[in-house]
Amino acid sequence: RGLPGKAMRSFVAAKHLSEKMPGATPTPIAVLETGTAEAPGESWFVTKFEPDLVSFKRKLVELYATSGPCEALMDLLRVVAENCARIHDIGFMHCDLGNQNIMLAYPDGATKPTVMLIDLNRSRVTKGPLTTEARARDISRIDLPSDFLRVFIEMYWRGAIPPASFLKAERQFRRRYACHCATRDLRHPFRPVATSPDGDYPAPRDLWIWDTKSEQAITTMVSRDRHRYQSISRVLEPILALAQSFFRVHKNQRHQAVVSFERPLLLFSERAFVSISADPERLEKELHYLSELGCIGTHIRFYAHDPDDVTDFKIAAVKRLKLMSFAVAISLVQNREVVKHPDRWIAFCTRVLEGLHDAVMWVEVLHAINRVKWGIWSFAELRQMLKPIQTLSKKFSNVTFIGPALIDFEWDYLAAALKCFPPKPKIHALSCHLYVDRRGPPEAMQGKFNALGKLQVLRAMAATSSNVQEHLIVSEFNWPLKGTREWSPVGSPYVSPGDRTDDPSVTEEQAAAYTLRYLFIGLCSGLADQMVFWSLASHGFGLIDTGTHPSDDWRERPAFNALKVFFKRFKHAHFTQAIRRGEQDVWAMQFASSSGRYIVAAWTSNPNASPLLPEIPFKVSQALDMYGNEIPMPTRLTADPVYLLQ
Repeated sequence: RGLPGKAMRSFVAAKHLSEKMPGATPTPIAVLETGTAEAPGESWFVTKFEPDLVSFKRKLVELYATSGPCEALMDLLRVVAENCARIHDIGFMHCDLGNQNIMLAYPDGATKPTVMLIDLNRSRVTKGPLTTEARARDISRIDLPSDFLRVFIEMYWRGAIPPASFLKAERQFRRRYACHCATRDLRHPFRPVATSPDGDYPAPRDLWIWDTKSEQAITTMVSRDRHRYQSISRVLEPILALAQSFFRVHKNQRHQAVVSFERPLLLFSERAFVSISADPERLEKELHYLSELGCIGTHIRFYAHDPDDVTDFKIAAVKRLKLMSFAVAISLVQNREVVKHPDRWIAFCTRVLEGLHDAVMWVEVLHAINRVKWGIWSFAELRQMLKPIQTLSKKFSNVTFIGPALIDFEWDYLAAALKCFPPKPKIHALSCHLYVDRRGPPEAMQGKFNALGKLQVLRAMAATSSNVQEHLIVSEFNWPLKGTREWSPVGSPYVSPGDRTDDPSVTEEQAAAYTLRYLFIGLCSGLADQMVFWSLASHGFGLIDTGTHPSDDWRERPAFNALKVFFKRFKHAHFTQAIRRGEQDVWAMQFASSSGRYIVAAWTSNPNASPLLPEIPFKVSQALDMYGNEIPMPTRLTADPVYLLQ
């Protein structure tokens, strides 16, 4: 022909790639071209047959359809990214590196695939490794949600921070390719659009992936893209709702500030709950540690994405806990599928409540409604998901419902969410996953508010809402732990290279102290009726370190031992007064135990100052640290609470 055709170009590229990197493409066997330059004929490119190949695109479509799991998705991205990097290192540029041209082989049932490239007719070969710009151009054809693409690129650079020049070039080439695709009908108005045999990706808003390591749905898009797909109502409705209720909330907040710590509190420790997974492979261990911990209340999440047999197992676990004299609360957690199909949400809620309507203390409806990664993208969808409460309340009249399960302190969003509830019946309590923004101790300020200030605002919003009774439940809190990588809620699903300047993770010892201090502030103030620690057993944030592998031994963390003493010392205790409530960074809470003896819990929120111990209104006979060890009578306070016994 004078110039090599597609078949010959593919053969030459495959031959070069096979010699430099055996197995990176099906082995080339032969090439045949017919005709002349003026009248080209048919041509064939022949390779060794590779059975059961599946494209990267098809594998992604399959994983997206089954909601992951995230670990399998991350493993797949890592294999493909590192293989692309190796191919570029040997000077091979594909020039059409789309997901459909990356093939995966699983020889002999292997879990880790072998990556093979096809459709090589556009490829180019250089003598040395590709330039940064050439690498960026090749990678720009990879089709992934934006946050997965971020992870893919970081995996491609294998532990190094991606060069700024690469990231800039990759964005430019990606925009150029997007424009090329968008003008396809103009360039080829009469060419029919080919149907992909690999299936179609879900719509960006419908992509929902579950991460078993951090026990949460994960973000699939960077914030810029998430905002593009959100409704304008996400901004307008909170502004309008907050404007309508601001003065009433502000007035009631001042009232809550006055009455905080002024109300005696009965059965103090019974208001602190601990969550368990109740998964089939973990329940027995969890029950053992629950008994060791000595808590009275426990909490279980029911996930809409769980198989029916897992849901049935959890229902049986709740009944078992009830027989063991635990107070049990549950949360009903949505995924994107039930948001799209509300009838499935109703069926799921009904299935759980039919088995447990007489066995649970309260039922939290929905989960983290202000985070789109959990599946709710608009207030219209939120209203649709809250509608069944009316029907469920009539059918299960003995069930106490709470909501709306907002996460973190976004009181403008909460104001709008409260308006989404049906007018009747009134929800028993406002629930919030108040993590204090995960920024260290509960006394730390976030803007104008510390934990106490946030609780006052939330309680005021419950008091001024027509849809909720004046109760507040902190239905989830914990602290992410240092060094737990992708098992941590702030590290999942992939830990980026380089130092993280805004890492909110804390040490295990700090988490123990913060947990106690948050419980004392939230419950003694009378603002939170109950508080739920999430969760008993987790490598990334639990009271028990489960390790990173199912066969690892479980280890009690400092927070477990601190709470063990907490439940022992304050079992059936009554809060009587706040001796100090943060003045000069000193906190001291007084309790009366079931035997009539007084006990004071005291600490400082400024350990650098080490303030003096405040005057105690009774004679102290014994001092204990937060782990129950007897210590000399302290004269100054530290960040770790101490117990002073009458």
